[in-house]
Amino acid sequence: MALPPLEPAEAIQQLTQRLAPIGVETVATSAAAERVLADPILLDRDSPACDCSAMDGFAVRAAELAAGALPVVGECRIGEPPGALPAHAAMRIYTGSPLPRGADAVIRLERVDEAERVIRLQAGTTVTTGEDLRRRAENAAAGDVVVDRGVELTAASIAAAATVGLGSLCVHRSLRLGVVTTGSELERPDASDLPPWRLRDSNGPALAAMFGGLPWIDSVELQHADDSLEELTTVLAESLQRNDAVVLTGGVSKGAYDYVPDAVRSIGGEVVFYRIRARPGQPTLGAVAGEKAIVGLPGNPLAVLTAGRRVLTPVLRRLAGHATIESPTPQVTLEAWSGKTLPLTWWRPVRLNAQGVASLASLRGSGDVCGPAATDGFIEVPADTSGVGPYPYYAWRP
Repeated sequence: MALPPLEPAEAIQQLTQRLAPIGVETVATSAAAERVLADPILLDRDSPACDCSAMDGFAVRAAELAAGALPVVGECRIGEPPGALPAHAAMRIYTGSPLPRGADAVIRLERVDEAERVIRLQAGTTVTTGEDLRRRAENAAAGDVVVDRGVELTAASIAAAATVGLGSLCVHRSLRLGVVTTGSELERPDASDLPPWRLRDSNGPALAAMFGGLPWIDSVELQHADDSLEELTTVLAESLQRNDAVVLTGGVSKGAYDYVPDAVRSIGGEVVFYRIRARPGQPTLGAVAGEKAIVGLPGNPLAVLTAGRRVLTPVLRRLAGHATIESPTPQVTLEAWSGKTLPLTWWRPVRLNAQGVASLASLRGSGDVCGPAATDGFIEVPADTSGVGPYPYYAWRP
């Protein structure tokens, strides 16, 4: 039975909900930056672990200092156990130092006068109980989640892991992506002296540039298959054995040599959707083969760029263990609208100026490789919509 075309968001949802994150591995915390966390980071103790000072100053009993001058009888140093504050006395204290037993406030250095190891409040200054203290567990309590699973680790989250004593972290294994270009007309990108009827492959390099080198992607493997169902089936099966996901370009429409749907079924895959309501990129296919994902993109270079970025990215993020399949998507406004409206989602390449305002690229069709070359990404224009926006903006690299 023929599958109906889906809105892009619905197609993405139907495919990603059939997938689960790939396996995990343990890496040193110092080497985990930008990896996707598989187990949450929990506090091993309260934060702060004890009552401590928020400022440099003096630990006091507020009522005693308010009543008159106090002698300074010692100090509380960072990293050392707190002592006890004698009655009618003050102790010098530093930011982060543990509060001595009996103290109920810290008075800042700049709010007292000190002479001969005696302090008194400056004229017009008051001190209140609890002033400039950080109470035990006021940030978080032992057992609280500091960084949840599915987060791409940053310098701040690495710092949190070190703070709670984690020398290693459980992260999702980096993803292996296979790219299979199809078409007997294609030559290698470095081919020379081409006859007019032959084409250099731009789709493989485009997808490698889009996803290669991302911290949660281990490798991008490029392969090619000519217009043969037998060859395509063999190449697809081999790529699936080595990779967690495979994206194919070309061969997904309804032409005599468009073998991708049949090849997917030949290796036991299940087609989840076939065609989306978007331009360029309508004949996009999504499938699963066991625990692995297959995405088939049209062969048009612009369709590979737009549908690859918009449809394939959420699929890869799901496999890589991200908590959200969509990365943050900014909204941009156009300098001016040009063109008609379409009864389906329209992905339009744009260039951003220094203020983040977008201008539409001038294109000559979805086979135009030169038009998008100087653009920064594309906007997503909903069906039957025109005007300057704002619209969701997708940079070419996730």
